[in-house]
Amino acid sequence: MSGKDAIIEKIRSDAKDIIIGISEEANRKGMELIHNAQNDAKLYSDRQMAESYAERDEIVRRRITVANLEVKKVLLAAKQQLLTQAFEKACEEIRADKAGYENLLIGMMGCADDGDEVTFSSNDRDLVTEEWFESAMKKAGKKLTKNPSFGDFSGGILISGKGSDKNFTLEVELSGVREEYEPQIAKLIFGE
Repeated sequence: MSGKDAIIEKIRSDAKDIIIGISEEANRKGMELIHNAQNDAKLYSDRQMAESYAERDEIVRRRITVANLEVKKVLLAAKQQLLTQAFEKACEEIRADKAGYENLLIGMMGCADDGDEVTFSSNDRDLVTEEWFESAMKKAGKKLTKNPSFGDFSGGILISGKGSDKNFTLEVELSGVREEYEPQIAKLIFGE
């Protein structure tokens, strides 16, 4: 099994465990809501027996509907959280491949115009030495300046120029991927 397949399988396994736990909790809450609704309906029917049967059933039906909606909300929130964690993990994996990540940064720098300023992530403080930056500029074929401050983003770069600014942070790059592929990724992780 390749590293990518192992990661996908780990994410899938973790997602299933979390969904099972959330589903059990949601079912418990749903049963509790149903139980409370039935108790409420019983008290009401004791007071107004003849008229309350229709109302009791309606109260129970509404509470069940609300409980089912609550379960769906909890599950959807959990799935969104897991997808967010999967993309955060992808960001970590990109940065973990040091040579590939350096090449990615150099490629991003190639999108800059001569004279632009490049801001690197604070996570790349150790990587982006003056020597590395000089070498990367040569490889990118650009004359750039390095912002002495580091940005508060997980990876990638920000380019500030005279004509325009460009955001090549990993968060922005992966958000485009997430938007395009989220349905397929959700299907892989959740089997839906």
